[in-house]
Amino acid sequence: MSGKSRREAIKANKGRMLSGAAVLAVGSIVAKMLGALYRVPLTNVLGAEGMGMYQLVFPVFALFMVLSTAGIPTALSRMVAEKRAEGQPTKKYLVSAIVVLAALGTVLAIMTFALAGKFAAWQGNADTRTGFMIIAPTIILVSLIAGFRGWFQGEMYMLPTAVSNIIEQVVKLAVGIGLSVAFIPRGVVAAVNGALLGIAASEVCALVYLVATYFVRGRKLKGERLHISRGDAKAMFAVAFPIAIVAVLMPLSNFLDSVILVNVLKGAGVAQDAATAQYGLLSGPVNSLVNMPIVVIMSLAVVVVPSVSASRVQRDIGGVMLKSRLSIKLAYLIGVPSAFFFMVFAPRLLPIIYPALSAEQLELTVKLLRVVAANVVMLSAMQIYVSLLQALDKTKYAVLSLVFAIIAKIILSVALVRYIGIMGGAVASLVMAATAFAGTNVAFVKICGMHLEKNVGLNLLCGVIMALCGLALSSIVKNNILATALGLIVCAAVYLWLAFLFGLIGREEIEYLPMRKLLRALHRIVRFWEYKKDETR
Repeated sequence: MSGKSRREAIKANKGRMLSGAAVLAVGSIVAKMLGALYRVPLTNVLGAEGMGMYQLVFPVFALFMVLSTAGIPTALSRMVAEKRAEGQPTKKYLVSAIVVLAALGTVLAIMTFALAGKFAAWQGNADTRTGFMIIAPTIILVSLIAGFRGWFQGEMYMLPTAVSNIIEQVVKLAVGIGLSVAFIPRGVVAAVNGALLGIAASEVCALVYLVATYFVRGRKLKGERLHISRGDAKAMFAVAFPIAIVAVLMPLSNFLDSVILVNVLKGAGVAQDAATAQYGLLSGPVNSLVNMPIVVIMSLAVVVVPSVSASRVQRDIGGVMLKSRLSIKLAYLIGVPSAFFFMVFAPRLLPIIYPALSAEQLELTVKLLRVVAANVVMLSAMQIYVSLLQALDKTKYAVLSLVFAIIAKIILSVALVRYIGIMGGAVASLVMAATAFAGTNVAFVKICGMHLEKNVGLNLLCGVIMALCGLALSSIVKNNILATALGLIVCAAVYLWLAFLFGLIGREEIEYLPMRKLLRALHRIVRFWEYKKDETR
Protein backbone atom coordinates (compact mmCIF):
# COMPACT_ATOMS: atom_id res chain seq x y z
CA MET A 1 0.00 0.00 0.00
CA SER A 2 1.39 3.41 -0.97
CA GLY A 3 1.90 6.15 1.63
CA LYS A 4 -1.01 8.14 0.20
CA SER A 5 -3.34 5.12 0.21
CA ARG A 6 -2.36 4.30 3.77
CA ARG A 7 -3.09 7.85 4.90
CA GLU A 8 -6.47 7.72 3.16
CA ALA A 9 -7.25 4.35 4.82
CA ILE A 10 -6.27 5.72 8.23
CA LYS A 11 -8.47 8.76 7.72
CA ALA A 12 -11.38 6.59 6.56
CA ASN A 13 -11.02 4.23 9.54
CA LYS A 14 -10.80 7.18 11.91
CA GLY A 15 -13.86 8.72 10.31
CA ARG A 16 -15.80 5.46 10.66
CA MET A 17 -14.80 5.18 14.29
CA LEU A 18 -15.94 8.69 15.13
CA SER A 19 -19.11 8.48 13.06
CA GLY A 20 -19.91 5.24 14.89
CA ALA A 21 -19.08 6.95 18.17
CA ALA A 22 -21.34 9.85 17.19
CA VAL A 23 -24.25 7.48 16.53
CA LEU A 24 -23.68 5.71 19.85
CA ALA A 25 -23.16 9.00 21.66
CA VAL A 26 -26.46 10.42 20.37
CA GLY A 27 -28.22 7.17 21.24
CA SER A 28 -26.56 7.13 24.67
CA ILE A 29 -27.50 10.75 25.34
CA VAL A 30 -31.13 10.12 24.43
CA ALA A 31 -31.19 6.83 26.37
CA LYS A 32 -29.52 8.39 29.41
CA MET A 33 -31.89 11.35 29.35
CA LEU A 34 -34.76 8.90 29.31
CA GLY A 35 -33.04 6.94 32.08
CA ALA A 36 -32.68 10.10 34.15
CA LEU A 37 -36.31 10.94 33.43
CA TYR A 38 -37.20 7.43 34.61
CA ARG A 39 -35.24 7.80 37.86
CA VAL A 40 -36.92 11.10 38.72
CA PRO A 41 -40.55 9.90 38.90
CA LEU A 42 -39.39 6.50 40.19
CA THR A 43 -37.61 8.17 43.12
CA ASN A 44 -40.63 10.35 43.73
CA VAL A 45 -42.96 7.29 43.67
CA LEU A 46 -40.79 4.93 45.71
CA GLY A 47 -39.10 7.42 48.05
CA ALA A 48 -35.55 7.07 49.35
CA GLU A 49 -36.21 3.72 51.06
CA GLY A 50 -37.91 2.22 48.01
CA MET A 51 -35.10 3.49 45.80
CA GLY A 52 -32.64 1.85 48.18
CA MET A 53 -34.44 -1.48 47.80
CA TYR A 54 -34.42 -1.09 44.02
CA GLN A 55 -30.69 -0.35 44.12
CA LEU A 56 -30.05 -3.38 46.33
CA VAL A 57 -31.50 -5.67 43.66
CA PHE A 58 -29.92 -3.93 40.69
CA PRO A 59 -26.18 -4.50 41.51
CA VAL A 60 -26.77 -8.26 41.81
CA PHE A 61 -28.62 -8.20 38.49
CA ALA A 62 -25.78 -6.22 36.90
CA LEU A 63 -23.15 -8.61 38.29
CA PHE A 64 -24.91 -11.73 37.03
CA MET A 65 -25.63 -9.98 33.75
CA VAL A 66 -21.89 -9.49 33.22
CA LEU A 67 -21.12 -13.03 34.34
CA SER A 68 -23.67 -14.32 31.83
CA THR A 69 -21.83 -12.62 28.97
CA ALA A 70 -18.33 -13.65 30.16
CA GLY A 71 -16.62 -10.97 28.05
CA ILE A 72 -17.88 -12.63 24.87
CA PRO A 73 -19.58 -9.53 23.32
CA THR A 74 -16.42 -7.40 23.51
CA ALA A 75 -14.28 -10.29 22.28
CA LEU A 76 -16.82 -10.87 19.52
CA SER A 77 -16.70 -7.23 18.39
CA ARG A 78 -12.91 -7.32 18.38
CA MET A 79 -12.66 -10.58 16.43
CA VAL A 80 -15.36 -9.56 13.93
CA ALA A 81 -13.56 -6.27 13.27
CA GLU A 82 -10.24 -8.07 12.79
CA LYS A 83 -11.73 -10.73 10.47
CA ARG A 84 -13.56 -8.10 8.41
CA ALA A 85 -10.31 -6.16 8.08
CA GLU A 86 -8.77 -9.37 6.70
CA GLY A 87 -11.75 -9.91 4.36
CA GLN A 88 -13.01 -13.05 6.16
CA PRO A 89 -16.65 -14.00 6.99
CA THR A 90 -17.99 -13.17 10.46
CA LYS A 91 -21.53 -14.51 10.76
CA LYS A 92 -20.36 -17.83 12.20
CA TYR A 93 -18.88 -16.08 15.23
CA LEU A 94 -22.24 -14.61 16.18
CA VAL A 95 -24.07 -17.94 15.93
CA SER A 96 -21.51 -19.67 18.14
CA ALA A 97 -21.49 -16.80 20.63
CA ILE A 98 -25.29 -16.78 20.91
CA VAL A 99 -25.36 -20.51 21.76
CA VAL A 100 -22.81 -20.05 24.55
CA LEU A 101 -24.46 -16.86 25.85
CA ALA A 102 -27.88 -18.52 26.00
CA ALA A 103 -26.45 -21.40 28.03
CA LEU A 104 -24.60 -19.10 30.45
CA GLY A 105 -27.62 -16.83 30.84
CA THR A 106 -29.91 -19.75 31.63
CA VAL A 107 -27.59 -21.19 34.29
CA LEU A 108 -27.15 -17.83 36.03
CA ALA A 109 -30.87 -17.01 35.82
CA ILE A 110 -31.68 -20.27 37.63
CA MET A 111 -28.97 -19.53 40.19
CA THR A 112 -30.31 -16.02 40.84
CA PHE A 113 -33.85 -17.33 41.32
CA ALA A 114 -32.71 -20.11 43.64
CA LEU A 115 -30.50 -17.83 45.77
CA ALA A 116 -32.98 -14.92 45.97
CA GLY A 117 -33.52 -15.41 49.70
CA LYS A 118 -29.79 -15.68 50.38
CA PHE A 119 -29.02 -12.43 48.52
CA ALA A 120 -31.71 -10.59 50.44
CA ALA A 121 -30.32 -11.89 53.75
CA TRP A 122 -26.72 -10.97 52.88
CA GLN A 123 -27.77 -7.42 52.04
CA GLY A 124 -29.65 -7.05 55.31
CA ASN A 125 -33.11 -6.48 53.79
CA ALA A 126 -35.40 -9.52 53.42
CA ASP A 127 -37.99 -7.49 51.47
CA THR A 128 -35.88 -7.69 48.29
CA ARG A 129 -36.29 -11.48 47.89
CA THR A 130 -39.22 -11.22 45.46
CA GLY A 131 -37.35 -8.63 43.42
CA PHE A 132 -34.49 -11.05 42.78
CA MET A 133 -36.96 -13.71 41.66
CA ILE A 134 -38.63 -11.27 39.25
CA ILE A 135 -35.39 -10.07 37.69
CA ALA A 136 -33.79 -13.54 37.30
CA PRO A 137 -35.25 -14.51 33.85
CA THR A 138 -34.13 -11.15 32.46
CA ILE A 139 -30.50 -12.30 32.67
CA ILE A 140 -31.10 -14.66 29.72
CA LEU A 141 -32.49 -11.81 27.60
CA VAL A 142 -29.61 -9.49 28.48
CA SER A 143 -26.96 -12.07 27.54
CA LEU A 144 -28.54 -12.55 24.11
CA ILE A 145 -28.85 -8.78 23.59
CA ALA A 146 -25.17 -8.36 24.43
CA GLY A 147 -24.22 -10.95 21.81
CA PHE A 148 -26.10 -9.20 19.00
CA ARG A 149 -24.70 -5.81 20.02
CA GLY A 150 -21.16 -7.17 20.04
CA TRP A 151 -21.51 -8.51 16.51
CA PHE A 152 -23.02 -5.29 15.15
CA GLN A 153 -20.26 -3.24 16.81
CA GLY A 154 -17.60 -5.45 15.28
CA GLU A 155 -19.20 -4.75 11.90
CA MET A 156 -18.88 -1.03 12.83
CA TYR A 157 -22.68 -0.77 12.52
CA MET A 158 -23.56 1.12 15.69
CA LEU A 159 -27.19 2.05 14.97
CA PRO A 160 -28.75 -1.15 16.40
CA THR A 161 -26.94 -0.65 19.71
CA ALA A 162 -28.08 2.97 19.91
CA VAL A 163 -31.69 2.20 18.97
CA SER A 164 -31.94 -0.82 21.27
CA ASN A 165 -30.66 1.33 24.16
CA ILE A 166 -33.42 3.85 23.50
CA ILE A 167 -36.06 1.09 23.21
CA GLU A 168 -34.97 -0.28 26.59
CA GLN A 169 -35.35 3.10 28.27
CA VAL A 170 -38.68 3.99 26.64
CA VAL A 171 -40.30 0.68 27.60
CA LYS A 172 -38.78 0.76 31.08
CA LEU A 173 -40.07 4.29 31.56
CA ALA A 174 -43.59 3.48 30.39
CA VAL A 175 -44.04 0.03 31.93
CA GLY A 176 -41.86 0.45 35.02
CA ILE A 177 -43.38 3.75 36.16
CA GLY A 178 -46.88 2.62 35.22
CA LEU A 179 -46.63 -0.57 37.29
CA SER A 180 -44.96 1.25 40.21
CA VAL A 181 -47.79 3.77 40.35
CA ALA A 182 -50.38 0.99 40.03
CA PHE A 183 -48.78 -1.11 42.80
CA ILE A 184 -47.84 1.64 45.31
CA PRO A 185 -51.21 1.38 47.13
CA ARG A 186 -50.11 -2.17 48.03
CA GLY A 187 -46.90 -0.90 49.60
CA VAL A 188 -43.32 0.05 48.71
CA VAL A 189 -42.21 -3.55 48.12
CA ALA A 190 -44.94 -4.10 45.52
CA ALA A 191 -44.05 -0.82 43.78
CA VAL A 192 -40.36 -1.83 43.62
CA ASN A 193 -41.36 -5.17 42.09
CA GLY A 194 -43.42 -3.29 39.50
CA ALA A 195 -40.36 -1.27 38.51
CA LEU A 196 -38.34 -4.48 38.14
CA LEU A 197 -41.04 -5.96 35.89
CA GLY A 198 -40.57 -2.88 33.72
CA ILE A 199 -36.91 -3.84 33.25
CA ALA A 200 -37.92 -7.32 32.09
CA ALA A 201 -40.39 -5.89 29.57
CA SER A 202 -37.77 -3.47 28.22
CA GLU A 203 -35.26 -6.28 27.56
CA VAL A 204 -37.88 -8.34 25.69
CA CYS A 205 -38.59 -5.43 23.34
CA ALA A 206 -34.89 -4.67 22.78
CA LEU A 207 -34.13 -8.31 21.93
CA VAL A 208 -37.01 -8.49 19.44
CA TYR A 209 -35.68 -5.39 17.67
CA LEU A 210 -32.08 -6.71 17.50
CA VAL A 211 -33.16 -10.13 16.18
CA ALA A 212 -35.30 -8.47 13.49
CA THR A 213 -32.41 -6.15 12.53
CA TYR A 214 -30.02 -9.09 12.33
CA PHE A 215 -32.25 -11.01 9.92
CA VAL A 216 -32.68 -7.92 7.73
CA ARG A 217 -28.93 -7.30 7.63
CA GLY A 218 -28.16 -11.02 7.44
CA ARG A 219 -29.61 -11.17 3.94
CA LYS A 220 -26.45 -9.45 2.72
CA LEU A 221 -24.34 -12.20 4.26
CA LYS A 222 -25.93 -15.21 2.55
CA GLY A 223 -23.53 -17.99 1.74
CA GLU A 224 -21.35 -17.52 4.81
CA ARG A 225 -20.83 -20.84 6.53
CA LEU A 226 -21.98 -21.00 10.15
CA HIS A 227 -19.60 -23.69 11.40
CA ILE A 228 -16.81 -22.32 13.56
CA SER A 229 -13.58 -24.28 13.83
CA ARG A 230 -12.16 -25.37 17.16
CA GLY A 231 -9.23 -23.01 16.63
CA ASP A 232 -11.52 -20.02 16.02
CA ALA A 233 -13.60 -20.84 19.09
CA LYS A 234 -10.49 -21.23 21.22
CA ALA A 235 -9.16 -17.90 19.96
CA MET A 236 -12.43 -16.12 20.75
CA PHE A 237 -12.63 -17.47 24.29
CA ALA A 238 -8.95 -16.74 24.87
CA VAL A 239 -9.73 -13.12 24.05
CA ALA A 240 -12.97 -13.21 26.07
CA PHE A 241 -11.49 -14.52 29.32
CA PRO A 242 -9.41 -11.48 30.39
CA ILE A 243 -12.11 -9.15 29.07
CA ALA A 244 -14.65 -11.02 31.20
CA ILE A 245 -12.53 -10.46 34.30
CA VAL A 246 -12.39 -6.71 33.59
CA ALA A 247 -16.10 -6.57 32.82
CA VAL A 248 -17.09 -8.32 36.04
CA LEU A 249 -14.96 -6.19 38.37
CA MET A 250 -17.04 -2.98 38.33
CA PRO A 251 -20.40 -4.77 38.85
CA LEU A 252 -18.69 -6.83 41.55
CA SER A 253 -17.68 -3.59 43.23
CA ASN A 254 -21.29 -2.34 43.13
CA PHE A 255 -22.55 -5.66 44.48
CA LEU A 256 -20.09 -5.47 47.38
CA ASP A 257 -21.36 -1.95 48.06
CA SER A 258 -24.90 -3.29 48.32
CA VAL A 259 -23.72 -5.82 50.92
CA ILE A 260 -21.23 -3.68 52.85
CA LEU A 261 -22.81 -0.22 53.11
CA VAL A 262 -26.24 -1.12 54.50
CA ASN A 263 -24.85 -3.69 56.93
CA VAL A 264 -22.07 -1.40 58.22
CA LEU A 265 -24.55 1.45 58.65
CA LYS A 266 -26.84 -0.89 60.62
CA GLY A 267 -23.85 -2.01 62.70
CA ALA A 268 -23.15 1.63 63.52
CA GLY A 269 -26.65 1.99 64.95
CA VAL A 270 -28.60 3.27 61.93
CA ALA A 271 -32.10 1.79 61.54
CA GLN A 272 -32.68 -0.54 58.57
CA ASP A 273 -35.04 1.81 56.74
CA ALA A 274 -32.70 4.79 57.24
CA ALA A 275 -29.64 2.74 56.18
CA THR A 276 -31.44 1.54 53.04
CA ALA A 277 -32.55 5.12 52.29
CA GLN A 278 -29.00 6.52 52.62
CA TYR A 279 -27.63 3.78 50.38
CA GLY A 280 -30.44 4.58 47.94
CA LEU A 281 -29.41 8.25 47.78
CA LEU A 282 -25.79 7.40 46.91
CA SER A 283 -26.51 4.58 44.48
CA GLY A 284 -29.64 6.16 42.97
CA PRO A 285 -29.82 9.96 42.43
CA VAL A 286 -26.08 10.64 42.90
CA ASN A 287 -24.64 7.83 40.78
CA SER A 288 -27.33 8.34 38.12
CA LEU A 289 -26.18 11.93 37.56
CA VAL A 290 -22.49 11.00 37.63
CA ASN A 291 -23.08 8.22 35.11
CA MET A 292 -24.80 10.46 32.56
CA PRO A 293 -21.61 11.91 31.00
CA ILE A 294 -19.77 8.62 31.61
CA VAL A 295 -22.27 6.74 29.44
CA VAL A 296 -21.70 9.19 26.59
CA ILE A 297 -17.94 8.63 26.85
CA MET A 298 -18.41 4.85 27.14
CA SER A 299 -20.12 4.92 23.74
CA LEU A 300 -16.75 6.03 22.43
CA ALA A 301 -15.04 3.25 24.40
CA VAL A 302 -17.33 0.66 22.76
CA VAL A 303 -16.23 1.85 19.31
CA VAL A 304 -12.55 2.06 20.25
CA VAL A 305 -12.05 -1.69 20.77
CA PRO A 306 -13.02 -2.96 17.28
CA SER A 307 -11.59 0.10 15.52
CA VAL A 308 -8.17 -0.01 17.19
CA SER A 309 -8.10 -3.81 16.89
CA ALA A 310 -8.62 -3.52 13.13
CA SER A 311 -5.76 -1.02 12.89
CA ARG A 312 -3.52 -3.31 14.96
CA VAL A 313 -4.20 -6.26 12.64
CA GLN A 314 -3.40 -4.05 9.63
CA ARG A 315 -0.18 -2.97 11.42
CA ASP A 316 -1.40 0.60 11.14
CA ILE A 317 0.52 2.09 14.08
CA GLY A 318 -0.38 5.60 13.02
CA GLY A 319 -4.07 4.70 13.06
CA VAL A 320 -3.78 3.17 16.54
CA MET A 321 -2.11 6.31 17.90
CA LEU A 322 -4.51 8.73 16.21
CA LYS A 323 -7.61 6.93 17.45
CA SER A 324 -6.17 6.49 20.93
CA ARG A 325 -5.13 10.13 21.32
CA LEU A 326 -8.42 11.54 20.09
CA SER A 327 -10.57 9.21 22.21
CA ILE A 328 -8.59 10.06 25.36
CA LYS A 329 -8.79 13.79 24.66
CA LEU A 330 -12.56 13.57 24.14
CA ALA A 331 -12.93 11.76 27.48
CA TYR A 332 -11.29 14.69 29.27
CA LEU A 333 -13.14 17.29 27.20
CA ILE A 334 -16.50 15.83 28.26
CA GLY A 335 -15.59 14.63 31.76
CA VAL A 336 -13.86 17.70 33.21
CA PRO A 337 -16.61 20.29 32.58
CA SER A 338 -19.30 17.80 33.66
CA ALA A 339 -17.55 17.21 37.00
CA PHE A 340 -17.11 20.92 37.74
CA PHE A 341 -20.73 21.64 36.74
CA PHE A 342 -22.01 19.06 39.24
CA MET A 343 -19.80 20.48 41.99
CA VAL A 344 -21.05 24.03 41.46
CA PHE A 345 -24.72 23.48 40.66
CA ALA A 346 -25.54 20.45 42.85
CA PRO A 347 -27.63 22.56 45.32
CA ARG A 348 -29.62 24.01 42.41
CA LEU A 349 -29.96 20.90 40.25
CA LEU A 350 -31.01 18.25 42.79
CA PRO A 351 -34.14 20.01 44.17
CA ILE A 352 -35.41 20.38 40.59
CA ILE A 353 -34.87 16.73 39.68
CA TYR A 354 -35.88 15.15 42.98
CA PRO A 355 -38.57 17.31 44.60
CA ALA A 356 -39.92 14.41 46.67
CA LEU A 357 -36.75 14.21 48.78
CA SER A 358 -36.87 15.87 52.18
CA ALA A 359 -34.66 18.87 53.00
CA GLU A 360 -32.38 16.62 55.07
CA GLN A 361 -32.09 14.07 52.26
CA LEU A 362 -31.38 16.81 49.70
CA GLU A 363 -28.63 18.24 51.87
CA LEU A 364 -26.98 14.82 52.17
CA THR A 365 -27.38 14.17 48.43
CA VAL A 366 -25.69 17.48 47.56
CA LYS A 367 -22.70 16.58 49.75
CA LEU A 368 -22.46 13.11 48.22
CA LEU A 369 -22.62 14.45 44.67
CA ARG A 370 -19.90 17.02 45.32
CA VAL A 371 -17.60 14.30 46.71
CA VAL A 372 -18.06 11.82 43.85
CA ALA A 373 -18.33 14.36 41.00
CA ALA A 374 -14.63 13.89 40.22
CA ASN A 375 -15.46 10.26 39.36
CA VAL A 376 -16.88 11.57 36.08
CA VAL A 377 -13.36 12.43 34.90
CA MET A 378 -11.48 9.50 36.37
CA LEU A 379 -13.96 6.74 35.47
CA SER A 380 -14.46 8.17 31.97
CA ALA A 381 -10.75 8.24 31.20
CA MET A 382 -10.29 4.85 32.89
CA GLN A 383 -12.95 3.30 30.63
CA ILE A 384 -11.12 4.59 27.56
CA TYR A 385 -7.76 3.32 28.82
CA VAL A 386 -9.28 -0.09 29.61
CA SER A 387 -10.80 -0.30 26.11
CA LEU A 388 -7.48 0.64 24.52
CA LEU A 389 -5.60 -1.94 26.59
CA GLN A 390 -8.15 -4.58 25.53
CA ALA A 391 -7.77 -3.59 21.88
CA LEU A 392 -3.97 -3.82 22.17
CA ASP A 393 -4.24 -7.26 23.83
CA LYS A 394 -2.88 -5.93 27.15
CA THR A 395 -5.97 -6.58 29.25
CA LYS A 396 -3.97 -7.95 32.19
CA TYR A 397 -2.86 -4.42 33.13
CA ALA A 398 -6.48 -3.30 33.34
CA VAL A 399 -7.32 -6.33 35.52
CA LEU A 400 -4.53 -5.56 37.99
CA SER A 401 -5.50 -1.88 38.21
CA LEU A 402 -9.15 -2.65 38.90
CA VAL A 403 -8.38 -5.37 41.45
CA PHE A 404 -6.19 -3.03 43.51
CA ALA A 405 -8.82 -0.28 43.20
CA ILE A 406 -11.64 -2.53 44.47
CA ILE A 407 -9.53 -3.79 47.39
CA ALA A 408 -8.84 -0.18 48.41
CA LYS A 409 -12.55 0.62 48.16
CA ILE A 410 -13.60 -2.34 50.32
CA ILE A 411 -11.10 -1.47 53.06
CA LEU A 412 -12.08 2.20 53.10
CA SER A 413 -15.82 1.45 52.98
CA VAL A 414 -15.62 -0.77 56.07
CA ALA A 415 -13.32 1.67 57.90
CA LEU A 416 -15.01 4.97 57.06
CA VAL A 417 -18.76 4.21 56.94
CA ARG A 418 -18.74 3.20 60.59
CA TYR A 419 -17.46 6.68 61.58
CA ILE A 420 -18.72 9.16 58.98
CA GLY A 421 -21.76 7.31 57.67
CA ILE A 422 -22.65 7.07 53.99
CA MET A 423 -20.11 9.80 53.21
CA GLY A 424 -17.50 7.12 53.84
CA GLY A 425 -18.95 5.16 50.92
CA ALA A 426 -18.61 8.24 48.71
CA VAL A 427 -14.98 8.76 49.74
CA ALA A 428 -14.21 5.08 49.13
CA SER A 429 -15.78 5.32 45.67
CA LEU A 430 -13.61 8.35 44.87
CA VAL A 431 -10.43 6.55 45.97
CA MET A 432 -11.35 3.49 43.90
CA ALA A 433 -11.84 5.62 40.78
CA ALA A 434 -8.53 7.42 41.37
CA THR A 435 -6.64 4.14 41.85
CA ALA A 436 -8.14 2.52 38.75
CA PHE A 437 -7.51 5.65 36.68
CA ALA A 438 -3.87 5.92 37.79
CA GLY A 439 -3.15 2.24 37.14
CA THR A 440 -4.65 2.10 33.64
CA ASN A 441 -3.10 5.46 32.72
CA VAL A 442 0.41 4.38 33.75
CA ALA A 443 0.03 1.05 31.90
CA PHE A 444 -1.14 2.71 28.68
CA VAL A 445 1.63 5.33 28.76
CA LYS A 446 4.19 2.57 29.35
CA ILE A 447 2.93 0.59 26.34
CA CYS A 448 2.32 3.42 23.87
CA GLY A 449 4.54 6.22 25.19
CA MET A 450 1.69 8.70 24.79
CA HIS A 451 1.95 11.62 27.22
CA LEU A 452 -0.99 14.00 27.59
CA GLU A 453 -0.09 15.68 30.89
CA LYS A 454 -0.10 19.17 29.36
CA ASN A 455 -3.49 18.54 27.77
CA VAL A 456 -4.94 17.30 31.09
CA GLY A 457 -3.51 20.29 32.96
CA LEU A 458 -5.06 22.73 30.50
CA ASN A 459 -8.38 20.87 30.75
CA LEU A 460 -8.36 21.31 34.52
CA LEU A 461 -7.48 25.01 34.17
CA CYS A 462 -10.41 25.47 31.78
CA GLY A 463 -12.62 23.64 34.27
CA VAL A 464 -11.59 25.90 37.17
CA ILE A 465 -12.23 29.07 35.17
CA MET A 466 -15.59 27.68 34.04
CA ALA A 467 -16.50 26.81 37.64
CA LEU A 468 -15.68 30.34 38.82
CA CYS A 469 -18.00 31.75 36.14
CA GLY A 470 -20.68 29.30 37.26
CA LEU A 471 -20.29 30.32 40.91
CA ALA A 472 -20.60 33.99 40.00
CA LEU A 473 -23.78 33.34 38.03
CA SER A 474 -25.23 31.11 40.77
CA SER A 475 -24.71 33.86 43.36
CA ILE A 476 -26.65 36.35 41.23
CA VAL A 477 -29.59 34.22 40.02
CA LYS A 478 -31.78 32.97 42.88
CA ASN A 479 -34.30 30.78 41.03
CA ASN A 480 -33.06 27.17 40.86
CA ILE A 481 -34.43 26.36 37.40
CA LEU A 482 -33.20 29.62 35.84
CA ALA A 483 -29.81 29.37 37.55
CA THR A 484 -29.30 25.78 36.38
CA ALA A 485 -30.39 26.47 32.79
CA LEU A 486 -28.28 29.64 32.46
CA GLY A 487 -25.40 27.92 34.23
CA LEU A 488 -25.44 25.06 31.75
CA ILE A 489 -25.39 27.46 28.78
CA VAL A 490 -22.72 29.78 30.24
CA CYS A 491 -20.46 26.95 31.45
CA ALA A 492 -20.65 25.13 28.10
CA ALA A 493 -19.87 28.32 26.18
CA VAL A 494 -16.98 29.31 28.48
CA TYR A 495 -15.43 25.84 28.43
CA LEU A 496 -15.72 25.47 24.65
CA TRP A 497 -14.20 28.93 24.10
CA LEU A 498 -11.30 28.12 26.47
CA ALA A 499 -10.78 24.70 24.86
CA PHE A 500 -10.35 26.37 21.48
CA LEU A 501 -8.22 29.17 22.93
CA PHE A 502 -5.77 26.77 24.59
CA GLY A 503 -5.71 24.45 21.58
CA LEU A 504 -7.32 21.46 23.30
CA ILE A 505 -9.21 20.82 20.06
CA GLY A 506 -7.13 21.21 16.91
CA ARG A 507 -8.34 22.21 13.45
CA GLU A 508 -7.68 18.75 12.06
CA GLU A 509 -9.56 17.06 14.91
CA ILE A 510 -12.70 19.12 14.34
CA GLU A 511 -13.11 17.40 10.97
CA TYR A 512 -13.91 14.12 12.72
CA LEU A 513 -16.36 15.49 15.31
CA PRO A 514 -20.15 15.87 15.14
CA MET A 515 -21.42 19.36 14.20
CA ARG A 516 -18.06 20.10 12.61
CA LYS A 517 -19.37 23.04 10.55
CA LEU A 518 -20.47 24.88 13.68
CA LEU A 519 -17.28 23.94 15.56
CA ARG A 520 -15.16 25.02 12.60
CA ALA A 521 -16.85 28.44 12.55
CA LEU A 522 -16.39 28.90 16.32
CA HIS A 523 -12.76 27.78 16.07
CA ARG A 524 -12.17 30.38 13.38
CA ILE A 525 -13.58 33.11 15.63
CA VAL A 526 -11.59 32.13 18.73
CA ARG A 527 -8.24 31.40 17.07
CA PHE A 528 -8.52 34.07 14.39
CA TRP A 529 -4.75 34.61 14.24
CA GLU A 530 -4.20 31.11 12.83
CA TYR A 531 -6.49 31.81 9.90
CA LYS A 532 -5.00 35.27 9.25
CA LYS A 533 -1.58 33.65 9.11
CA ASP A 534 -2.90 31.20 6.49
CA GLU A 535 -4.34 34.07 4.44
CA THR A 536 -1.04 35.96 4.37
CA ARG A 537 0.87 32.98 3.03
